[in-house]
Amino acid sequence: MSRLSVLFADDFDGISKRFCEFEDVGFNYRTCCKDGGIVLEEIKKRPVDVLVIDFFMKTIDALGILERLKLLNPLYSPAVIVISGIENSAIKNEVLKKGADYYLNKPVTTETIISKIQEIKRMRENNMLRSNAERYYEDCDAIITNMIHQVCIPAHLKGYNYLRYAIKLCVESPDYLNSVTKELYPKVADNYSATSASVERSMRNAIDIAWGRGETEGFSKYFGYNSQVRKKRPTNSEFIARISDEIRIIYNVS
Repeated sequence: MSRLSVLFADDFDGISKRFCEFEDVGFNYRTCCKDGGIVLEEIKKRPVDVLVIDFFMKTIDALGILERLKLLNPLYSPAVIVISGIENSAIKNEVLKKGADYYLNKPVTTETIISKIQEIKRMRENNMLRSNAERYYEDCDAIITNMIHQVCIPAHLKGYNYLRYAIKLCVESPDYLNSVTKELYPKVADNYSATSASVERSMRNAIDIAWGRGETEGFSKYFGYNSQVRKKRPTNSEFIARISDEIRIIYNVS
C-alpha cells in the first residue's frame, strides 16, 4: 500500500517539530502558509491524499476551499481535516456538510491528527479512499484528456487521439521517450492501424493548430512559454514528454 501524502497549511501548535512522527507511521507530508489561495495553488501543482487546514485562513477560508475543491478537478477529492479555535456546532455542521472529513477543536495534538489520518488510511485500504497513483490508474484516460484539453488541441483531429495514447504509454513506460521514432510511433501506429509517418505528421499538425490558436494559458502552464513569447512550438517529443512527466509527478506514478 502506498504512503498517504498530506499537506499541512500552517504550523498547528508547533506540530512541524514532530513531523518525523508522521513519516514513522507511513505518511509523506509537506507544508504551506496559512493562505487559502496558496493552498489551492499547491493542490493544483501536486494533489494530496489528505489536506489539514485551519478554519480561518487568509484570502479563502476553509468553507471556500471546500467549495473550490469540488470544482478543481472532478476526478480528485482529498480527505480534509479542518482545525478550529471555535467550538460552535453550527460551524462544525456546515464544515462537515461542505465535505470535510473531520472538524477538530484546538488545542489539537500530534497524536490526534495522526489518529485521524490513520482512520483515513484504513478507509483507503477498505477501498473507500484512493491514493493519487490509484486515482491515475482508474481514471487515466480522463486525466490525460483533461490535460490535452487545457492546451486546446481539437478533439476531432487524428493527432489528438495519437497524442493521448502516446502520453498514456509514456506515463506507464517512460523508456518510450528514449526511442520516440523507433518504438513510440510504431506502437501508436499499430494501435490505430496507421503508419509511423502518419502518426508523427498528425501529432505535429495537432500541436501546430493548438499553437497557432494563440491559447496561451495551457502552454504557459505546462511548458513555461507560449506563442506570444516564443515562435517555435514544442516538438512532438517535447510535448509528450512534458505532459507525461507532469502526470507522473502529480499522481506519483512509478
